[in-house]
Amino acid sequence: MNDQFTALGRWVTIFDRLMKMYYDHGLSEFEIGWGQQFYVEYLYEHPGASPQEMAGCIRVDKATLTKIIKKLTAVGYIRVIGDEEDRRVKHLYLTEKALPAAEKIKNIHADFYETISAGISREELTAAARTLQQMTENINQKVWHRMEGQCGEQNNGR
Repeated sequence: MNDQFTALGRWVTIFDRLMKMYYDHGLSEFEIGWGQQFYVEYLYEHPGASPQEMAGCIRVDKATLTKIIKKLTAVGYIRVIGDEEDRRVKHLYLTEKALPAAEKIKNIHADFYETISAGISREELTAAARTLQQMTENINQKVWHRMEGQCGEQNNGR
């Protein structure tokens, strides 16, 4: 059992590192990299989303999200607009400057998927995605549960 975990953990780690390198290289002409691309893509697909919506979907803590929003605002990729009815609510939008990066992210996704899926059947890919999703859900329950205990209400509901 331990050997299986060691092999799985090693391959996940290697895959993660290579994926980061792939995206960082592909986004090198822009002012973002692997860490910010998820947020740019999310706002491209969900203009006007709130930070809370993004945090729930991307599964990131409030502090990390705040840091990313500051970075993307500083490079001119997003603008933050207060809600007209509830000043506590903020809405996030991509700027015109961010659109080429968002489109490049979509192209990188397609190319990356084509690269990693070479020689693998549709059924195997579907099974792999389903398995990784379940593994993610399993660990997510454990991690967020621990964070709720340490952080109070910050991560409730996730």
